Amino acid sequence: MSITHNRFFNDTVQSLRFNHGEAGATVGVMLPGTHVFNLKAPETMTVVAGEMFVSINDAPEFTAPAGTVFEAPANAKLHMRCTSDTAYLCQFHAG
Repeated sequence: MSITHNRFFNDTVQSLRFNHGEAGATVGVMLPGTHVFNLKAPETMTVVAGEMFVSINDAPEFTAPAGTVFEAPANAKLHMRCTSDTAYLCQFHAG
């Protein structure tokens, strides 16, 4: 088992990646701001605490409060806007 610490966007998004499921997972925290990820593989995101406003491939934004689970397809542009510290679980899928 290995754990990898990831840092993005001047440390405003940090996560720990671990082996889980078919392609791994991360648990992390996003500080307030807009964070854009260009995905390679499909992902399942679960908002653990806080709230984020999400747009996938420039579709209209939706609100994702704690407890929300959503899917993002492979090769998607994932916009996540947070107005407070927000914790998440991201499960990666082979794709």
